[in-house]
Amino acid sequence: MNETLEKVCEKLDISPKITWGTARSSFISKMLDEGYTPTQVAEQTGNSPSTIYKHYYAITNPEEVRAKMNKIF
Repeated sequence: MNETLEKVCEKLDISPKITWGTARSSFISKMLDEGYTPTQVAEQTGNSPSTIYKHYYAITNPEEVRAKMNKIF
């Protein structure tokens, strides 16, 4: 899979290179940011919600999250 992703990156002139792990993390983060519940994402990825947050999830839209948090306080 990583070899295929490397070829795609070369063809599309994408840097840095995308690996299976980064693609998986991006998918999981995007799904959670779009409003899917951790349980729904876990079912699709074969992980537990705690594993998703521990190993894969990263906030993809920090400015939006910060703005929403500032509205609360």
